[in-house]
Amino acid sequence: MGNSIVRRPVPVQNNVRELRIAAGLSQEGAAERFDLSLRAWQTKEATAKVALLSQGEYELLLLLAGRHPHYELVPQDKK
Repeated sequence: MGNSIVRRPVPVQNNVRELRIAAGLSQEGAAERFDLSLRAWQTKEATAKVALLSQGEYELLLLLAGRHPHYELVPQDKK
């Protein structure tokens, strides 16, 4: 299959704070973006456990930070 968009998932790591900062988000902004309470986001950021972010949450954070290894966000054309 030539142009397959299916790729291996990016392994979730515990660099949540670093990625949030790279994405230009405050803790409050990240909590709002991911539909979490501020306390829930702070817990995800403070723990050394890798599994506190889901695969989808981690990959979205990578995209927002411009660090996803396979994809990048591009602005839509304004019509």
